[in-house]
Amino acid sequence: MKTLAIALSATVLSFASVGAHANSEFDKYDVDGDGYISLGESKANPNLMAQFKDLDADQDGQLSQSEFDNFEG
Repeated sequence: MKTLAIALSATVLSFASVGAHANSEFDKYDVDGDGYISLGESKANPNLMAQFKDLDADQDGQLSQSEFDNFEG
């Protein structure tokens, strides 16, 4: 039982770490901190800028966290 608790704790911590990394990557581009990445902000990464229109699923001119999660860069 103790081993199971340790394994579950390690798994939860791993997922938390991955989530924090994803958020920090998003935050790196969301310079103004408004919760979205604008086309101007995407220029910091040529790959992100090149994929911007495809990633912007709702075509509102900005990337949300969920849209950015599809970025392959």
